[in-house]
Amino acid sequence: GPIEWKVEPKGNVAGRVVIGPKKVNGGYARIVAQKDGSGCIESFDLVSRTWSLAPQSVTFSEVWSAPPVSITLWASIGDKS
Repeated sequence: GPIEWKVEPKGNVAGRVVIGPKKVNGGYARIVAQKDGSGCIESFDLVSRTWSLAPQSVTFSEVWSAPPVSITLWASIGDKS
């Protein structure tokens, strides 16, 4: 299954973006909080402009250390969620 990662329990809301969006492997990824307090990595599909579960090849450390995406750039990409 997907790699699990524990996030801070305080203020933990399922679906809350913990980290990201970040530029990873020429695309975009983020870490989202789950109901049980773990985190999951989602990747952004530039065609459908939606977020979905990232492939196993994307790791938490990659997302953590990746450069952040500027708000102006993100606005031009057009996240619909």
